[in-house]
Parts: sequence; C-alpha cells; structure tokens
Amino acid sequence: MLSSEYEYNVSKLLAEKVRRLQELQNSDKSSNYEKDFLRMEIETLESLYENYNLGLNYFRRAKGGRNGLRELREKD
Repeated sequence: MLSSEYEYNVSKLLAEKVRRLQELQNSDKSSNYEKDFLRMEIETLESLYENYNLGLNYFRRAKGGRNGLRELREKD
C-alpha cells in the first residue's frame, strides 16, 4: 500500500487514540470527559484522513501522481 508521510502519521496517531480510548473504557478510574474528548479527537482525525484522500484522489490518478508516495511499512 502506498502512502504519503501525512497519511502515515495521521493513521498512526489515530491508532494510538483508539487504543487509548479502549484502555479508558476498560478502566474504572476514567472520566466521561476524557473518553468524550478522545472520541472527538478520533472523529477529527478520521475526517482529516478522509478529506486528505478525497482531495488528492484526482492528483494521484494523474500521470506520475503517485511518484511522491512511498511503500507503507512500519517504522517502529
């Protein structure tokens, strides 16, 4: 799968937020505010990722449009 640096970083951050929300949902000591705030952050990151992809879809289909992308692989 090819990905830009932006897509890679947003998806990585999104995965971290989802993992954190799951941890909070399993914890008895978490506040509703904290969980609601994380849900809002997750929704925002999903929107950013989707809007970026929709906006660049035209350019990526153009000749040579994928030249600036790299093969997506784990950096960790």
